[in-house]
Amino acid sequence: MAIQLTIFPNQGFSICMSLRHVVDGRAFHHFMKSWAYICRSTTCGGGDLASSLEGSHALPFHNRDIIEDPKGLKITLLEELWNLPRENMKKLIDRSITNVVINNNEKVRAVFILNRDHIEKLKKWVYSECKRNGFDFESLHVSTFVVTSALMWVCKVQSEVTNPIPNNDEIYKLAFLADCRNRLEFSIPSTYFGNCVVGHMASLKRSKLVGGNGIVEAAIAIGREVREFQFDALKGVERCMVDAKEIGQLGQHVAITGSPKLGAYAIDFGLGKPKKCEILHIEHSGSISLSDCRDDEGGVEVGLVLGRVQMADFSTILKDYLENVASSD
Repeated sequence: MAIQLTIFPNQGFSICMSLRHVVDGRAFHHFMKSWAYICRSTTCGGGDLASSLEGSHALPFHNRDIIEDPKGLKITLLEELWNLPRENMKKLIDRSITNVVINNNEKVRAVFILNRDHIEKLKKWVYSECKRNGFDFESLHVSTFVVTSALMWVCKVQSEVTNPIPNNDEIYKLAFLADCRNRLEFSIPSTYFGNCVVGHMASLKRSKLVGGNGIVEAAIAIGREVREFQFDALKGVERCMVDAKEIGQLGQHVAITGSPKLGAYAIDFGLGKPKKCEILHIEHSGSISLSDCRDDEGGVEVGLVLGRVQMADFSTILKDYLENVASSD
């Protein structure tokens, strides 16, 4: 983990961090908020600093002995990792999760903002479309994360320029991480500094993602994985190495990084909200980043990097979907 702070005289400063999987998103954001709180309190004054470092302002918790391994997964996963052929290990580390190689000069980085109104209408639309089309809406898990991820997954797949013609029976996957903190079965504090996440993958045939009910089908698939995590956080975790290898072999895949719940724009060093928060690795990983919105509480900032032509198509498809959802009221 490395931190670089760059000062721009009479303008401000930027903080860039390389995590290298030392910590996950929750730990990183808590570290930043604790650091910012200490700076803010020291500068502005606020009484006894030590006594105020509680709750969300508490210092990071470093004791790794609190992590239990009831299924003996550590040895199993380390053995699988050790037994990976060297060339496969390099691919696992270096691959682009989308399997698409784009010349750097042709890449375009964009941030799309879904405001609170977009999100709420999208939730209602997914629920009503699920019910109207006879899907199992009783078990549907409708959340900001689920509907936003579903929308972005569908738009990305539909915007892909593929040659030869893709196989519509091919399985596509969407990968995301779920936080295990504050679960009764683990008793891990929210301030734990390290990695405390498990991976999940939603799967759908390409034909469903590009079909008329693509967003609803995607939301059901993602929501199913979220519900499974809520029921049993470690279910299937012994397959994580297998899943990691498969995601580089089957179809075109998407990974979601970040979450609006992490509160990137709540980091305040005493100068107000950050001007801009970005996840830089999406240019190389092909991931789609999600964060809270700076100027719209309840909104979501979505970041991604695509080829110039695909980005134009993605933007058009996204706009059409949002207009369709808005007009369905």
